[in-house]
Amino acid sequence: MPNDYAFKENEIPYLNRAEQYCAQNEQCRSAVMDKLALWGAHHDLAEKIVDYLVKNDFINETRYCLTYSESKLHLQKWGRIKIAYQLRAKRIEKKKIDEALQHLDPEQYRDTLYQLAVDKNATLHEDDPRKRQAKLVSFLSSHGFEMDEIMTTLGQLNGKEQNQK
Repeated sequence: MPNDYAFKENEIPYLNRAEQYCAQNEQCRSAVMDKLALWGAHHDLAEKIVDYLVKNDFINETRYCLTYSESKLHLQKWGRIKIAYQLRAKRIEKKKIDEALQHLDPEQYRDTLYQLAVDKNATLHEDDPRKRQAKLVSFLSSHGFEMDEIMTTLGQLNGKEQNQK
């Protein structure tokens, strides 16, 4: 199959290494290009290998975006803004990023944001409610959550605190 792309014998090791790299975890084009450059492959060869990997579904950026956004939400507790920013940094098309973000479960997204707010709130040693809220907003926005989602969550959090008093 590599011969369909007319790979030379000295290029096959780069191809095999790139296939293994992609088989271990989902990868995007830019990550594979960076790895090939790191391994010493010249740019034209790296392009040819990446094209081959895309054609043979070793690289699928739609699948990559879905996996990346889900894992960053659940493991790193990142919001849509930060996920999108990081995907753009990987030179992925805006359309694919938007599709992946739309696939995030809204309920899980809000639950993640709420739990992050609860956890952070418990660690704050601030008596002034405005300063406490400002610190929470700053923290949650640094995690990439949208301001309207943050304010809704803080409203819920404040409502529960009021009910407990």
